[in-house]
Amino acid sequence: MSTSHPEGFFALFKPSGLSSAGALRVVKGILSADKAGFLGTLDVPAMGVLPVAVGSATKLISFLPPSEKEYVGELVLGITTITDDMEGEVIECRGATGLEDVVVKKAIESVTAQTEQVPPHVSAKHQDGVRGYKAMRGQGRLIDFAPVPVTVRQFSVLQERQDADLRRIIFRMTVTPGFYVRGFCRDVGAILGCGGCMGRLLRTGAHGFGVSDTLSLATLRRRVQAGDLSFLTWGETDAGLLATLPQISLDDVQWNAFGHGLAVDCDVREGTTVMVKRPDGRLGGVAAGRAGKAWPLKVFSE
Repeated sequence: MSTSHPEGFFALFKPSGLSSAGALRVVKGILSADKAGFLGTLDVPAMGVLPVAVGSATKLISFLPPSEKEYVGELVLGITTITDDMEGEVIECRGATGLEDVVVKKAIESVTAQTEQVPPHVSAKHQDGVRGYKAMRGQGRLIDFAPVPVTVRQFSVLQERQDADLRRIIFRMTVTPGFYVRGFCRDVGAILGCGGCMGRLLRTGAHGFGVSDTLSLATLRRRVQAGDLSFLTWGETDAGLLATLPQISLDDVQWNAFGHGLAVDCDVREGTTVMVKRPDGRLGGVAAGRAGKAWPLKVFSE
């Protein structure tokens, strides 16, 4: 792998105050990469694990199964904002003094048990081709989104404290794709009647990467300047990346056909997406199983 054509996946530690798209532009500049993409948007105020695909790895993004995410977040009770986080315009500030612990606990349990969630008005979610945040900023209107199926896999409270008339609760949660932590905070506040929004947010896990696997932008720059691209992986053994896909290995004859875009006979389950290995063991592409054949979806050139 040369520094002129970096390829693979790695995890960036996105800082707060920078959009995911903005972080990606910096990454592309550091790596001098023509193509790069991220897996799972992180809001501007949020920080933490942002999986990034570079070069040919971007071709694999659409084939990777959606990943559950882990967060450490802050629920702020007593305040309601237009964005459901502390960055947005305040709609109402009722305060959250005198709330009984058992009542707060029941409200949290009620929301974590829900199987659907309404995405925040101001989000990257789109309706009729318009994203929520663009409708608000560009047109001054709020989009009401339909509920989407979500699940909270794990939830635990780490710390609680009273901050003047606001109540702040630090928590850790693991959730399915499409879940908005801001939406969770909003819903808990709504049940309690005092309002609620999200404070700080740290994504601690996504696509098999944890915080300890991430590189800051500064570290990324140092590694690249030193010619060290060992942090890039194709993820063939990483849970959350390509290791989540079944693998098939082709012999010389099969690879010759597959490499030219032809389906090959193979024992692949109907409707399955599989990672295709060349005869020498290198990654050759991605295929779909149909009628006892592996049909090329993506073929990687030499």
